[in-house]
Amino acid sequence: MVKWNRLLMITASLGLLAACGNGDDTAAEDETEEVAEDTTDETGEDSDATTGATQSVVTDEDSLLEGLSSDGGWIVIFQDDFSTDEELVLAGGMENNDGESERKLALYEQDADRNVTGTFTLSAPSLTIEQDNTRLQYGTFEGDVYVEAENFRLLGGTIDGDLIFASEELQDSAEIDEDATITGETKVEGEDADAGETADATTGATQSVVTDEDSLLEGLSSDGGWIVIFEDNVSSDEELVMVDGFENNNGEVERKLALYEQDADRNVTGTFTLSAPSITIQNENTRLQYGTVEGDVYVEANGFKLLGGTIDGDLIFASDEFEESAEIDDDATITGETKVD
Repeated sequence: MVKWNRLLMITASLGLLAACGNGDDTAAEDETEEVAEDTTDETGEDSDATTGATQSVVTDEDSLLEGLSSDGGWIVIFQDDFSTDEELVLAGGMENNDGESERKLALYEQDADRNVTGTFTLSAPSLTIEQDNTRLQYGTFEGDVYVEAENFRLLGGTIDGDLIFASEELQDSAEIDEDATITGETKVEGEDADAGETADATTGATQSVVTDEDSLLEGLSSDGGWIVIFEDNVSSDEELVMVDGFENNNGEVERKLALYEQDADRNVTGTFTLSAPSITIQNENTRLQYGTVEGDVYVEANGFKLLGGTIDGDLIFASDEFEESAEIDDDATITGETKVD
């Protein structure tokens, strides 16, 4: 009798274990199907939102050409300087991860906080932009850039060559920020730079670099750039004039006296002093930024700005209107009088 009872208990236990095992298998199958469905949905959406690869990393000429092509990523990332004899084309038809038309040439590296820690140079005879909303960001392109698409943006970078637009409409849609540099001409293809509207949009060179008194006088003149950049202290016995008729790279009336240097992150790393009996400002929206002018400053235009700089002398406006339109920020210093003459 005892043996029979033990046999019944063993049989019942086996049945209970089998039932539990079947329940676990069913739950596992259900869970696997659910994850598979979620993965399929997410993968489908991501594929639609990103045309081609998300990014292309340039390591050699083959990866450069593929990265710029329609088989590349919408972001083309550089990790070192690179040179090629090819005439490059940044192909169109790409979208970013939000499904918006865009491409980006990233000639820089950054840390986890997105601070720029280094920049690179891409050298080629030319680069043609065929994608709308292309950003050329930081770093340097050595060669001419041809723009055949809308909303081209040069952000904190340098074009060591000409910037040539296929039409006035494309030029009007472009954005060249104040920290960008173009060493050559900015123009519309086929126009005479001496007579066309493009020459009016950028009077003279983009920038003038002051190395001595001659380059100082030329930089401030009508033959200079809208930005006058200093790399050291400069002294002159001349009564200086910063002439008018200048526009920045966005076609806005402006000039800038840059008495400072900065690093890749745009942090000011040093300032300089310009010494002269006086300097007269004739261009509207002139910025005297950082550094020191030793001498009197005469303002004969609207929109003068003294940003973080020092005037070691008097600041004299030619009219009440010019004084009222001026901006003197909290970090600026004027050792003499501020007055209307």
